[in-house]
Amino acid sequence: MQSMRERSATVYSTSWCPHSRRARALLESQGFPFQEIDIERNASAARQVEAWNSGNRSVPTIVAHLILAEPPNADLERIFLRSRARLMGCTAYVTQWCPDCHRTLKWLQENRLPCTTIDIEADEAAAQKVQAWNGGNRTVPTLDVALRVVEPSNEQLLALLGFGE
Repeated sequence: MQSMRERSATVYSTSWCPHSRRARALLESQGFPFQEIDIERNASAARQVEAWNSGNRSVPTIVAHLILAEPPNADLERIFLRSRARLMGCTAYVTQWCPDCHRTLKWLQENRLPCTTIDIEADEAAAQKVQAWNGGNRTVPTLDVALRVVEPSNEQLLALLGFGE
């Protein structure tokens, strides 16, 4: 996926769960960087998973962090909708004059996905972040996104992480 600049994930799992093993194997087969936390060995992680999942220790629960630059609507649909992930946070780095920024923000709004916007022409620190993510370029829109998915199918996980079609 050309719009993907960075991606990482934290996989909350257990050693005995076949869904956790399947997700881990899929991530490894794609060479995807992830950190794994066994909720049976980490009480605070177990409480966090329970908080996210109505008191249940549903595994795997996967939190993905993605940086997307100039994402086409098809990428947004794949990542946000097809994956069935829950949006945890979204910051859109934009400029006021950019038509792609307007298109992306409109798509997010139409799909009821809240996103904080930061104008990189008014915020130099934000502009420097965007440049760091985009090889020195002030590429807009750039989205900094955190998503969570619980017990995903392989197709959902691949969609979330920007693999596949």
